[in-house]
Amino acid sequence: MDLVTLSQVANPILQTVFIAVIGIGYYFTVRATWATVAEMRAEHAAGGGRPLITVSEDYANLPNISLIVQNVGQGPAKDISFEFSAPVESSDGFVLSGLPFFEEGLNSLAPGAKIGCYWDTLDNLLPPVKEGKIASDITVTVRYKDLNLNPLQHEWEINPRLYEGIRNVDYSGMTDLVEMIDRKIEDDGIGGASSQDRDGS
Repeated sequence: MDLVTLSQVANPILQTVFIAVIGIGYYFTVRATWATVAEMRAEHAAGGGRPLITVSEDYANLPNISLIVQNVGQGPAKDISFEFSAPVESSDGFVLSGLPFFEEGLNSLAPGAKIGCYWDTLDNLLPPVKEGKIASDITVTVRYKDLNLNPLQHEWEINPRLYEGIRNVDYSGMTDLVEMIDRKIEDDGIGGASSQDRDGS
């Protein structure tokens, strides 16, 4: 069989393979597009987006630590339950993970909604953590649903010992001092023209 005949036979086969590859690629592209559209519709029907429930330490006010449950997602969450790998305890023996909303769960949590519970001071919490009397590396498993009742689940780590040695600057006292000085300046007329200067004497 010469090259001309061979090319005449191979050409339709190659064209068929090429068309099949293009067709398969087009099929998967359309399928992925429809999946994305379906997901966007589901998020829209779920109130603007999916919820995302987080459980974390609030370290903004160190040495005070609070435990925060928050919906940082775009949609409301329903039927929220919590599972702790170990109890979350304070130095005085109070068990935060035993609170009713942790044990019984929450019916719902709106987007941006937050529940905070004071835990302890870092100075009080670290000694029993180091002694092994209080757990520190705690995993919280959160299970919940969006408005379409799609189940969601996330795990969060709680570890207060990581904040040991962090120094926070309390600016509230400095702000109060600045405001007090401003008021004193306004009351005494400092910084403006005195009465004698205004009279030209």
